[in-house]
Amino acid sequence: MKLSLLYFFKRFLPFSIILILTHFFVLHFSLKNYSFFYSIYAIYLFHIITTAIVCLILIYLKKKIPEKVGFSFMALSVLKMLAVIVFLIPLIQLDKEQKLPDIFTFFIPYFAFLFFEMTFIIKLLNGFTK
Repeated sequence: MKLSLLYFFKRFLPFSIILILTHFFVLHFSLKNYSFFYSIYAIYLFHIITTAIVCLILIYLKKKIPEKVGFSFMALSVLKMLAVIVFLIPLIQLDKEQKLPDIFTFFIPYFAFLFFEMTFIIKLLNGFTK
């Protein structure tokens, strides 16, 4: 299990840092005057926490019940989607005409982290992470 955790964190931390910095600089130079509902830091904190929880639970389940990891990933993905809806309720209810930049600012990293989760889980299922 230590190898899986080490494998996860060695890839997750650089991925997160690069994604945050890239997103920050793109927004800083393209949408300087736009006031976002959620800060970039709040969005990335949400994504980092949810992705870490999903991956750490799946690493644990891989050791305990390896035949259920795929189904567990699907169930955890549904729970993560519900958490996204709860997180975005204030933005959805906001009386703001232009919500598209806020939505893109949230969902571009969401899909990047989802892609990271999927590639990690595929490697976990194939036994590359021991």
